[in-house]
Amino acid sequence: MRSRIGAVTTLLAATVALAGCGGTDEPDSAPTTGSTTESTTGSATPSTSETATEAPWQVLDGPLARCGPQPADVAEAGFTPAVLADREVGRIAAVTAGTGPTVAVLLHQTDGNGLCGWLPYAADLVAEPGLQVLAIDLCGYAESECTGDRTGPAQVDAVGVAVREARTRLQASRVVVVGASMGGSVALMTAATHDGVDAAVDLSGPVDWEGIEVVDGGRALRVPVLVAMADAEGDDQVSGAQAIVDLAPAGSRFEPAESGHGYDLLLDGDARPLPLADTVAAWIRGSV
Repeated sequence: MRSRIGAVTTLLAATVALAGCGGTDEPDSAPTTGSTTESTTGSATPSTSETATEAPWQVLDGPLARCGPQPADVAEAGFTPAVLADREVGRIAAVTAGTGPTVAVLLHQTDGNGLCGWLPYAADLVAEPGLQVLAIDLCGYAESECTGDRTGPAQVDAVGVAVREARTRLQASRVVVVGASMGGSVALMTAATHDGVDAAVDLSGPVDWEGIEVVDGGRALRVPVLVAMADAEGDDQVSGAQAIVDLAPAGSRFEPAESGHGYDLLLDGDARPLPLADTVAAWIRGSV
């Protein structure tokens, strides 16, 4: 993998709504279920700074232009926009890149433009063969058009469509659901409720909503999880995240950090990798 990333690279009760995620995230808004893929074309609000040694950021062609300027290597990653169409859930906007038997299903946080927030890190993940990424717009965000009210725990329906896509069309032998902030909580809920998931990563996902513990405090989880939470989130969130890991299946792992929320735990403002970036990449690949 390129120098930007090293070579080693929590079930809410069904009646509880998941809110937005700490920091500056806004609460969920919600609109809109077998799965076909239709071609279309779409990533994170980036920093505008650049250094003398880096290529300037650029706006991508086609639908991904909505994501604004991106690091130069994002354009080189070969992202292919798609729509995952399901008769019950609706139309889930997505983007894929990379090759290989492992697929990381990426779930965004509430701020930014849906899946756009994942593009810089996703480009790093697929810089070497062996791993594909499938990033989606969750229901109520960006380009996805879902049926009914699919906020909170119901977001797992859209993720289920993506997991099925990973197993079928992308022919994955390993599927890891990775989420930032709100997406982190949804990743854990998916890991507790859906077959076809081998592991999950939660970056700063809220550990409870209105007193209800996400994934029953870890007891509902069925696969190993990696949970990262910064001290700056507060003692309750940090201790709750650690407790989830303690009650999760064997092999689960808690990663502390001093500061940062969601994507900011992985990349700095110039999209350069932070120490946790390698750990998450290795977890996705199953090498730790």
